[in-house]
Amino acid sequence: MKNTPQESVITDPTATQLVVPTLIVDEYPSTPEEVIRAFLIAYPMDQLNSIQYLSPSYLSTLDAASISNLLPASGDITGFIIEKGVTSTELGASEILANVAFESMSSEVQFNLGFIDGRWVINQIYSK
Repeated sequence: MKNTPQESVITDPTATQLVVPTLIVDEYPSTPEEVIRAFLIAYPMDQLNSIQYLSPSYLSTLDAASISNLLPASGDITGFIIEKGVTSTELGASEILANVAFESMSSEVQFNLGFIDGRWVINQIYSK
């Protein structure tokens, strides 16, 4: 059985809040941070389900091998912290930096999102 990743969202630099997310999503996430959270929860266990959070244009550039290598390491995600982000609803664009911890390492991952057909989707993922 795989571990469910834990998330730490920093809203106040003096207080860290740990959240244990659930895999059940009743409706599509409404914010860029929620899309990233849902993607990181789904990706290690169900890559096919996790691609729903990718934009059609980004998905069209990927093949089966590249889909399995979207993140800098494979295996369980043991936690993640959304470190910072900039979102412009007027431009329909968002950039979110997350620190993602795997069993053997952690890495900063940049998510670029766009607002397409009334929802936020991931346009690109960069490992730093």
